[in-house]
Amino acid sequence: MVENFLLGVSYNSWKETCDMFLSPANNYSVRRSFSMYLQDYPFTQITPQDKEVIESEEFYEQYISTGAILFNDSVLFCTQNFITKNSGSFRDSQLLSPFMFLLQQVIGIEIQKRYQENRKNNLNLIAYYSGNLESHKILYKNEYKEFTKWNNYYAEDHPFFIKTDLSDYFANINLNRLMELVNKKCNKGFTPLQQKTIVDVFRYCGNGKFPLVQNSVSSSFLATIVYLDDIDIELGKFIDGLPDIEDYKLVRYVDDLYIWLKPKNNCNLNYAYNEIRSDYSSLLHKQGLTLNTSKTGLHRCEEISDQLKKTIYDDVINSQENAIDEYVEDTNWTNNIKSFINNLLFAQLNDELNKESFEKIIMECFKPDRMIEFTGEEVLKYIIYDNNVYLQDLEIVDNLASLIKRSGVSFIYLSPQLLTAMILNTANSQNKNEAIKTLLNQLFSRNRNRLINSYDIMIIIQYLLHTHFRHHDLKEKILKENANDLYDYITKYCYGNFFKDFKKQNKDKQIKIINGDWKAYYLFFNYRIEKDRQSLMEAYAYFKTYFDRMTALIAAYVSGEPLNVKGYYEEDKLCNVYKNLLAKDERKLIKKANKLRNKNPLVHSSSELLGQTNWARNIMDMIFKLNNLIENGIAQIEK
Repeated sequence: MVENFLLGVSYNSWKETCDMFLSPANNYSVRRSFSMYLQDYPFTQITPQDKEVIESEEFYEQYISTGAILFNDSVLFCTQNFITKNSGSFRDSQLLSPFMFLLQQVIGIEIQKRYQENRKNNLNLIAYYSGNLESHKILYKNEYKEFTKWNNYYAEDHPFFIKTDLSDYFANINLNRLMELVNKKCNKGFTPLQQKTIVDVFRYCGNGKFPLVQNSVSSSFLATIVYLDDIDIELGKFIDGLPDIEDYKLVRYVDDLYIWLKPKNNCNLNYAYNEIRSDYSSLLHKQGLTLNTSKTGLHRCEEISDQLKKTIYDDVINSQENAIDEYVEDTNWTNNIKSFINNLLFAQLNDELNKESFEKIIMECFKPDRMIEFTGEEVLKYIIYDNNVYLQDLEIVDNLASLIKRSGVSFIYLSPQLLTAMILNTANSQNKNEAIKTLLNQLFSRNRNRLINSYDIMIIIQYLLHTHFRHHDLKEKILKENANDLYDYITKYCYGNFFKDFKKQNKDKQIKIINGDWKAYYLFFNYRIEKDRQSLMEAYAYFKTYFDRMTALIAAYVSGEPLNVKGYYEEDKLCNVYKNLLAKDERKLIKKANKLRNKNPLVHSSSELLGQTNWARNIMDMIFKLNNLIENGIAQIEK
């Protein structure tokens, strides 16, 4: 087996990753859940035969161990995703190609296998994250239910809790610090090169920052279990030393931390609260993190239900436990849906419809009267996604259409994913009723008037997901014009089988010539990183070295001799490899390429590029021409 110099991930970790995220190929339940998320949707298009190839040891050795996976343009595609917070504002999130997403997950699985969580040594500390790599749970709901269960359990004998919140947590995670923590607590450390490559992959995925990626279990694991491990341990030690606290528990879900307190009799709890908050804020500050003091406070245990409702992610909740199944099925929800829409209409007519009134209306119409562990929003989601028979009433359809006509699509902005799904699920079979037609008319009208915004894009995404991307005009006439990168993602990875696109863009002959030389892939990927960052001097330094090494690889392949890179920066030796292609201009090209390298301040002390005004254009032009020379040189080799 080829040693994995670049990433250090084992074949077993790759196989586990494929078993988790390619499972829609033969698991209908997972396919249904994945079909609701743009990041996951491409995995619903994969076939069992494709899964077998991708998870094979042969694929691992050829593409993962060597780093050849990073040599394919189909893999390197990344763009912005459209995900909202509970407040309604947008998260700074990324949308990755399916293979880059899998690469991110396998890194997380490998780290999870090696990482020794110190938090587990203190029974007062519990941490959950979105999914579970150890037990191969992909979606967040089960872990969040465990999180809420423990909070409700501790509320029975801990009369107070501190609810905390962090400001822009993911954006403030330092990737180099993260890798320091990983290597510090791994039973088998990663090499410096592997650490650098892992950081580079995550930085590439996150557009320079720690990547926030929809349903990325790996990101959530690293952000929770690794990055906050020492902070929780130190905070626990601090609370242990407070004389007025008899017992405490820390229950974490990613950056949401609940600190349960059992004070001693007649103690000054407010003093202890201020001490704990100050210590936690100081611990966070040392790691470049910030406590959101406006959302941090001391509460009585009776308030836990209301607080937990505020932390529920704005995601789809599917397949709830049997209790809610039975509760929803035993109730006719048609009148509740009617009341919900009528209340929205009334609030809109009185200019009172906002995020707060919207949430209040949901609670009034759907809060279970005998199941305090479920919120009204959970019941509404369950009705919309799993019992949409209650949405088929004609009065509901007409009132929804009226609401859209009166307010436009702006009321959908309050919860784009949920409300778009509700409108679409009023349809019987594939028929478009008045509500759906009104929604589409509004979107096309906004496009004609050049009013399309990010919330409209979210609505369009939900519509396309729901219809399996079958609405041609919505995709071609609105999405392509207003969100071209998103359009490219859907065209490449959602509209068909992403593995076909991978094979189509795979540079098979180059990979054969490179013959597992991971250093060539390392140089190429670093060139792409710097190019995407618009760091063109750095990009050219990597690309010129890649060009020289690739030329040496071509020479070795043609001659049948072992690779020998010595001297392949020299003009004569480079020209000799491409001698059948080189006319007068091409010979000048290699000479210019070497001169350009020697003017680069990253390579030579002359640093002549710094005094030129057109160096960026010259670099990009040279990279283009050298890349063509490589491709033409390979094309001339007989198969």
